[in-house]
Amino acid sequence: MKKFIALSIIAFVVFLTIYRERVYLRDPLAHVTRDGIAVDGVRVMINYPNDVLLLDKSAGRNRIYLVQHWNLAVGTPTVMVKCIQEVACMTDANQATEARVVSGTRGKRSAFEGVTMTNKMVEFVDEDGALVLVTLR
Repeated sequence: MKKFIALSIIAFVVFLTIYRERVYLRDPLAHVTRDGIAVDGVRVMINYPNDVLLLDKSAGRNRIYLVQHWNLAVGTPTVMVKCIQEVACMTDANQATEARVVSGTRGKRSAFEGVTMTNKMVEFVDEDGALVLVTLR
């Protein structure tokens, strides 16, 4: 039994090493604000290079947002993301295929364009024109 557990752990570590850009793990310390107001019901997932996958189920929404370093654009995955109990998710490729999210109008709120992305935070405008700020760990 000990050999089976040890081999399972080794296989899992090898899998994560090979697919480190596809596998997103939940960041329990992350929090999300929309136009400066804290949002509950959003799961933040990150992968090895700190790309961000948001599972947004707040206020009746059911959206998935994906922000990757290689293109610095907000999108929704075109291939269904496979998740295990919202703790771990896997995309279709290292550079996941995505449909771009068209930013909504900000109205009288301060202008913001594009995506700001660092190792500690991600900032973008969603389709409703709300400024979404994701603070990581």
